[in-house]
Amino acid sequence: MATSSDVATIRLQRYLTLPLVQRCKEIATLIDESSTTELQHVFSILIDSLFGITDNVGWGLHSITFKNNLQEYETLCNFLNPLGPVFSLCYKLLPDCYLKYNFPVSYLPVKIRSMLEEGVIPPFYLDKIREDQGTRVVTALNMNPFEYYIFHFAYHLTNPWLQVQQQENVWINWETVYVQLAHCYLYHFLPRDNSPVLPIIGPYIRKTPQRKLVQSPESKRDYYRLQTPRLLRTSILSPGSPNSTSTVPQQQCLPQVWRSETVVQVFLDFWLEYTEDDQLNSRLGTSYSPSIPRRHSIHSGEHIRLVRAFIKTLHEFANSTIGDKSAMDELKRIILPSVQGKIYTFLRKAIHHWPLDSSFRLILEAWLSFIQPWRYFPGITYTKEGKSEEEERGKIHDVCRWMPFIAHNLLAYTAIFQQLLPRFMRTDLVAPKNALMLFRVTKVFSQPYLERIICEIENHMDDIGISRSRVSTNQWASIVRQQILELEGPTYQYVPMFSQATISQVVCLLSTIKQAHLTATSLIEALEQKRKNRRVLLAIWEFFHGEDYSSDDISIEERRRVPVYLANAQQQLIEIFQINVEEIPQVAIEADQEYHESILSTSFCHQSQMDSSLDTSKPGVFVSVQEDRQTCRYVEYLGDPELQPVRSNECTFLVKNLYKLSSYINMKYRREITALYQRCGFLGSICRQTLQPPTKIVKLPKRTNTTPNEFSSGYEERIPPRLSLRPLANYSLLATIILGMFISWLTNYGIFVFLGFTFCIWFVYILIRATLEPWIASSRNTFRASTTGMSIN
Repeated sequence: MATSSDVATIRLQRYLTLPLVQRCKEIATLIDESSTTELQHVFSILIDSLFGITDNVGWGLHSITFKNNLQEYETLCNFLNPLGPVFSLCYKLLPDCYLKYNFPVSYLPVKIRSMLEEGVIPPFYLDKIREDQGTRVVTALNMNPFEYYIFHFAYHLTNPWLQVQQQENVWINWETVYVQLAHCYLYHFLPRDNSPVLPIIGPYIRKTPQRKLVQSPESKRDYYRLQTPRLLRTSILSPGSPNSTSTVPQQQCLPQVWRSETVVQVFLDFWLEYTEDDQLNSRLGTSYSPSIPRRHSIHSGEHIRLVRAFIKTLHEFANSTIGDKSAMDELKRIILPSVQGKIYTFLRKAIHHWPLDSSFRLILEAWLSFIQPWRYFPGITYTKEGKSEEEERGKIHDVCRWMPFIAHNLLAYTAIFQQLLPRFMRTDLVAPKNALMLFRVTKVFSQPYLERIICEIENHMDDIGISRSRVSTNQWASIVRQQILELEGPTYQYVPMFSQATISQVVCLLSTIKQAHLTATSLIEALEQKRKNRRVLLAIWEFFHGEDYSSDDISIEERRRVPVYLANAQQQLIEIFQINVEEIPQVAIEADQEYHESILSTSFCHQSQMDSSLDTSKPGVFVSVQEDRQTCRYVEYLGDPELQPVRSNECTFLVKNLYKLSSYINMKYRREITALYQRCGFLGSICRQTLQPPTKIVKLPKRTNTTPNEFSSGYEERIPPRLSLRPLANYSLLATIILGMFISWLTNYGIFVFLGFTFCIWFVYILIRATLEPWIASSRNTFRASTTGMSIN
């Protein structure tokens, strides 16, 4: 006889086969109606299905977007929000402190996993370890329901199986359910208005085993203390207790903060791990399964955006402290000192390995958010005249408040800035996005107080090698020395921000900026001149379509901003480092003509493509090539002409529906159409003028479903004569018909009279062409024979 738990499990298995919207509704009802005993097994099955533990697919948290799947998007957000059915299920199961779920060690970040293999247990994971009784090897982590869900949610972003499946959408796929839920969890569990985390739950007792940490070398203990701290210690959780070993005050304070601490720690460990490819094998031990695909060191755009959101939320959470000595206020006070080292390491490694393209702005924005905590200070309103609130928020107004943060994170300002200098010298600064990135960096460092604060901190570091000024106070030396030792190691040689070596690099960057400025200015002048010399027809076409491009995807208006960005960045660098313009070596700098010509040739190709779009007889595009002196080549479309991409002068709706109609007619009357086309006589001539002739198309090789690295062989296919209604979707034809109908309506002739007259003219035209077909065909054959003879000679 089936128990109530078995009945609940069977109901869940049935609900998991339903469509998403109905699935969430039925599971929510099941959670609400069932008891705690019935839901214990239901919870693990639900989590496995939700995050794709068993099928590597899940419910599509990374693919369902607000724009494309509105109903599913809203349903999932309501189902998984912090006060929704899934968290209600977690809190139902939470009072049973003996109810634990196993989280596989293979899902943990590589660094945490390697530490566990070496027997070094992090404080945060100490009460979760499950060991094999025989080998004493950590096999899994025992977690309560809330921790189990948060761990799986964090791992879902770094799941290598999902990375393999979504390689094509990693940069555009960021307005997803997962991103929305991540923001929601950060805002809910890290409240910035000093409100408690809802729902308020009773005391939760942790079953912490009495065990000792395995002794490790000093460097390994320093690394672990930095990378995986326990944010809250017993002494902090029970500040009023004379005996720190007492558990009663801890149990009273723990419900306020343990969920917030768990979210921060888990997101920190999973999202801010950066392991280079060459270190992966050395760090992985016996727990690594070769069946799991290797995760790429370059993260997705979705990942980096969430890292930035995580950093911003930490700043806002830490800045909302009110000093009431509560457990939550203590967490706000220590949260940034506990995590800032790992944030710096992640940013530094990501910047070092990031490719030289426009996607670099994602990691750059995350870094700028980290080094500007004053931007995320709540409850301040700026009312200075002539300056926006956003502009004022980006400035330091209280030096004493932000001096300790800058001192404790000095490397995040100086070392990463010095790391960016050679990168910007290798970057195409004529591109608008790259010029904007440089301008944003120089704008941050050009604010008055930041340069002075960095200078003052470095002036206190006499024993580290700064000789700008000798002062007796050594207020920040020990802080910076400890920071360098923990983050970069004892062999790291610190280079001051305002040393001669850094200034020399800045001078080289100024030369690069000047050359880019000249190139950008001359490029705009050439594009403006080309714009004036364009044909009238093309100008009218651009006027109606609202496109004014200088290349494939960059408008002239965006190009005009580049000299402004570069000029401001140049001036700000000169002011930051107090560089005398006269002392800069006067090297002959001129515009990069090769780059200049490449952009103009790309613009020509784009213009030629617009010309070809005016002529529907050209099923292809122009592309730039580098062969001899030819800069553009016309590439013909070799597939089915009816399936070529919709052109800019065609109505998408009509193209799709006319294709369906013509396909239906061609399939139903295929034999009759072929027979009429091949028929001799005048009727056959009329049909040949109306129908599309037989066409030979090329089927290109495609990837096979079984083996992604193998391709199927290409082949040619002959399409029989067919009816094509696609010309009726042309905007020019539609505009002519509508204009004629309007004129006929104004002159009282009637719309149907106009349509009948138009059809008669078209039919007479077809009859004339059918009558002249023998002469047109013979002259065409004669011309082909003559051209063939000339080519042979």
